[in-house]
Amino acid sequence: MKVKVCGMKHPENIKALAESDIDYMGFIFYKKSPRFAETPEELPGRIQKVGVFVNEDIAVILEKVEHFGLQVIQLHGHETTGFCEELHQALVKADHAEVGLWKVFSIKSPSDFEGIEAYSSYVDAYLLDTKGQYRGGNGEKFDWQLLEKQNFSKPVMLSGGIGPEDAKQVSQLYKDGLIVGVDVNSGFEDEPGLKNIRLVHEFLQNLRTYE
Repeated sequence: MKVKVCGMKHPENIKALAESDIDYMGFIFYKKSPRFAETPEELPGRIQKVGVFVNEDIAVILEKVEHFGLQVIQLHGHETTGFCEELHQALVKADHAEVGLWKVFSIKSPSDFEGIEAYSSYVDAYLLDTKGQYRGGNGEKFDWQLLEKQNFSKPVMLSGGIGPEDAKQVSQLYKDGLIVGVDVNSGFEDEPGLKNIRLVHEFLQNLRTYE
């Protein structure tokens, strides 16, 4: 199972987390977020850098890809299929065709899954978060049983309110083939942007045990 830890901000905390068995580390480029990332950090090659953007201009996204060495772009706003296609073309033109593209969809009820597959030709994965007051970091779960009735054409990353106590249930969703991985954030923080490394390690250990 793939694991992404998002909302990283502090250099020493980033360095400590980079020693963990994770696959992705997320950096939020949304100025209204308390987890807004400002300084590029070096990561081991086995961990991919994910940049999170909310209704951002393509030129700004490209600049962050260059400056931060991003390997995945996560779109967390109201980006259309046309925008995703235009962004992909811009990445190719800028010699960044290898950069992955994830689209976030906020879920609360079955109707929120409508329209997701329209993005299948333009993105590499779907990230399902919980519809709430904030764009990410709400600390709330949607009804994960809703996933059983969906048939996605792209890999699904699960987000939204995941905490240390959810390792067993998340692992079952993975074993059932409903998700390929998880994206964790506020459930593992001592404060916004500062992750509790011990909690992350325990969660990872439990995930691997249940897997």
